[in-house]
Amino acid sequence: MSPFIHIQGVSKTFKEKEILNEVTFSLKKGEILSLVGASGSGKSTFLRILSGLESATKGKVLIDGNDISSTKPQNRPIGMVFQQPLLFPHMNVLENVMYGLEMRGKKKRENKRKAKDYIQRVGLGEVMHHYPFELSGGQQQRVSLIRSLILKPKLLLLDEPFSSLDLQLRRELRQWVLNVFKEEGTTVLFVTHDRDEAYEVGDRVAVLHEGRFLQAGTPEEIYYRPGSSFVASFMSDGLILSPRQFIHASHLSISASGQNLPYPKWKGKIQQKLFVAGTNIHEIWVEELKQKLHLPLEWESSHGTVWLYAEEENIQTFQNEE
Repeated sequence: MSPFIHIQGVSKTFKEKEILNEVTFSLKKGEILSLVGASGSGKSTFLRILSGLESATKGKVLIDGNDISSTKPQNRPIGMVFQQPLLFPHMNVLENVMYGLEMRGKKKRENKRKAKDYIQRVGLGEVMHHYPFELSGGQQQRVSLIRSLILKPKLLLLDEPFSSLDLQLRRELRQWVLNVFKEEGTTVLFVTHDRDEAYEVGDRVAVLHEGRFLQAGTPEEIYYRPGSSFVASFMSDGLILSPRQFIHASHLSISASGQNLPYPKWKGKIQQKLFVAGTNIHEIWVEELKQKLHLPLEWESSHGTVWLYAEEENIQTFQNEE
């Protein structure tokens, strides 16, 4: 059975600079892929190519078996939600949600019924006739999302849609979005630079670095078994021992004394104590490796010094380095 979404060898070169290099992956129908990358990794260019706003130097974009690489943006079965809601300020919520349906020339009565149904489902019934300036940031982004969802896109692209919201609102909206996507069976490419957000939203996570996919897998695979030192530093917790070796934080043990400990071991200095979700987490600086990590401690160190040690069999060796 062929994949629902298949991106095949997409590359982009601009003025001899390589922006994307042979990006290839597939998505099942209803699957959510979180795409994570630092600024300049090629995320925005990739989204523009998928949406048709920019053309690839080479490669194909196939949706449900159809090559849409040469299809105009307005004719692609793709929806897109940006960092800012981009609502029409002269239209109220109902009119904004109906807009795409109206452009397709369907019956106005049916459009209004469908739009009202979506608005009620997402808890915005009381503000249906309000204008964007009368809405909170979270309400505006919900309107933007259902305006795309009501058109039943085969692929929905989300470009860091929560980045302008405060932390609590981001958490609430993420959960709401997940529930809506699962109810609708929407296939989603969710772009973010936030590691925790990527893990929470995605069925799978892909790491984009300097225009290449370094690794793609389930959140558990990426977090516990990163495939390179970059993925380890960007998406996991632990110590990078060398460009090819890594030990995950879950395999590190802590002692107040460095005596009679197995090798390898590393001396750490407690820099500060944090209280995270009901747990005392300590920020520890390992001078030998020039790295810091966060670990829970059940006791206080009188000198602010601890020793980290591990079993050699728990050290992971990267097969391929970026």
